[in-house]
Amino acid sequence: MPIERLLHYTVPILCIGIVIGAGAYSVLVPEKLPSIFEDSVDTGVLIEGVVVRDPDQRERTTHLVIEVQKLNDVSITEDIRVLLFADSFDDSVFGDRISVKGKLKKPEPFETDSGRTFNYPKYLRAHNILYTISFPQVTKLRTGEGNVIVAGLLSVKHLFIKGIERAVPEPQSALLAGLLLGEKQSLGEKITGFFRSAGVIHIIVLSGYNVALVIQWILFIFLKIFPRTLAYGFSTLFVVGFAVMTGGSETTIRALIMALLMMVATVLHRPKVALRMLAIAAAAMALWNPYIVLYDLSFQLSILATLGLIVFSETIAIRLKFIPDFKYFPFREIVSTTLATQVTVLPLLIFSIGAVSLVFLPANVLVLPAVPVAMFVGFFASIIALFSPVIAFPLSIVGYGILSYIISIATFFGSLPFASLPIPREWMWPLLMVIGFLYATVGVLVFRFRKEIALESKHHSNS
Repeated sequence: MPIERLLHYTVPILCIGIVIGAGAYSVLVPEKLPSIFEDSVDTGVLIEGVVVRDPDQRERTTHLVIEVQKLNDVSITEDIRVLLFADSFDDSVFGDRISVKGKLKKPEPFETDSGRTFNYPKYLRAHNILYTISFPQVTKLRTGEGNVIVAGLLSVKHLFIKGIERAVPEPQSALLAGLLLGEKQSLGEKITGFFRSAGVIHIIVLSGYNVALVIQWILFIFLKIFPRTLAYGFSTLFVVGFAVMTGGSETTIRALIMALLMMVATVLHRPKVALRMLAIAAAAMALWNPYIVLYDLSFQLSILATLGLIVFSETIAIRLKFIPDFKYFPFREIVSTTLATQVTVLPLLIFSIGAVSLVFLPANVLVLPAVPVAMFVGFFASIIALFSPVIAFPLSIVGYGILSYIISIATFFGSLPFASLPIPREWMWPLLMVIGFLYATVGVLVFRFRKEIALESKHHSNS
C-alpha cells in the first residue's frame, strides 16, 4: 500500500482515537484537587490573584477569571483559577492583580428549563476553572501583570469596540461587535433569545462562518501586497492574534487550526483534504484540553456543524437543482449548507438543549447574505469613526440599515409562537432512536450508491 494511501486512513483513525480517548480520560481519571482549597470550600477566604481573561460584562454582573497567587496568605504554586461574579460596575481589567474577599464555592450541576441536567462543574473545568465566588469584595492592588502581547491585543479590541459604538447605536453596535468579535453580551437577553429561537444565534458568537470570512479577507489583502509565502506567514500571525484578541473560543480555535493547515497545504502544494483537517483540529484541541470533548457544547457543535458542511452540503445542493443560485445571492448554497449543518447538530441540540428551531431555514436564508456585507461595512465604519464619526457617517448609515435588517429578521422569526419546538425529557431518547435509525438508513444507502453519488458530484462540480 503506498504511503499516501496509508496516511489517508491512518491520520483520521488516529485522530478519532485521540478524541475518544480524551473523552474517556475526562470521565474516568479522577482529578486531584488541592487540599488547601477543598478545606476552604463554603468558608470566607482572602485570595490574591491576577485577572487572566478579558472581563465578561453582563447585564447584572461582571465575570472575572483570576489565577490564584495566594489563599489566606499562603502562596499557591499550582495553576488554580477562580471565577468571580463581581458587581457590574467593577472596573478590573486583564493583568490586574486584585485582592478578593468572599465565600469560596464549588460549582454544582443544575437543571435547565428543558429538564436537562447541566454539568456546570465539568463545563467550568473545561475552561480551567475549579471554584467560584459570588459578589466578592474586590480591591485592585497593581496593574499590568498580564502577558504584554495579550494585553496589547485586548487594548486593540477595546479600542475597536469604541469605534463600533461611535459608528452605530445600540442594539446595532452590540450585533456588530458580535459579528466581528463575538461580543454578544450587550445585545440583551431578549434579543439574544430571538436569535436563538430563530436558529441564527451562530452569527453572533463568532462562528466558523464569521472566522472564515475574516481569514479570507486578510489572506486576500496580504496576497495583493506581499509575495505568496510572506502573505501566508503574515496571515498566520494575524489570525493567531485575532483568535487571542477575541478570547480563543473553541469555535475560533477550530477554525484557526483548519485555516492554518490549509495555508500550510497551499504553500507546500499538498492536497487540502477538509475531513482530515477537521480530524486533526479536533484531536489537537482534545489533546490540549480533554474536558471540552464531553463538556463544552461550543466545541461539539462546531465540530459537528463543520462535519455536516463537509460531508453533506454538496450532496444536498445536487438534490436542490430546482433552487436558483445567483452570483451575488447564493440561494442554493445557503439552503444546502444550512440543512447540512442542522442535520448533523440536530441530535446534539435535542440531547443537550432540549429545543429545536423550526424556522431556522428561512431565517438563515434571509440573514446569511447580509452578514458579510454588515461585517465589511461595519468594520470600515468603525475604524473611520475612531477618528471622525462625521466622515464615517455615510458608511454608518449603510451599516445601521443592514444590522437593523438582521435584527428585524431574527426578531420576527424568533418571536413566532412556533419558532422553537421544546423537546420534553421523556421524548428525548425515543426521538433520538428514531433519528438514529433514519441516519443509519441514509448512511447505508449512501454507502450502497457511493459510486453513483461520486460520479454525480463530479459532474455537478464540472458543470
